[in-house]
Amino acid sequence: MYKIVRRKSLKPTVTQLEIEAPLVARKAKPGQFIILRVDEDGERIPLTVAGVNPEEGTV
Repeated sequence: MYKIVRRKSLKPTVTQLEIEAPLVARKAKPGQFIILRVDEDGERIPLTVAGVNPEEGTV
């Protein structure tokens, strides 16, 4: 399970999350998508990668 490091509300309906995911942070690039699922049977939610920090291991 990945850990939410920071959460910032940009607008009432838009939230920016910084997730600790070292393996993803090494390969992901801004503009790509990651798929979020709350659990194995949960709905797949595509999220845009706004930026990565490979040194900290966050997306």
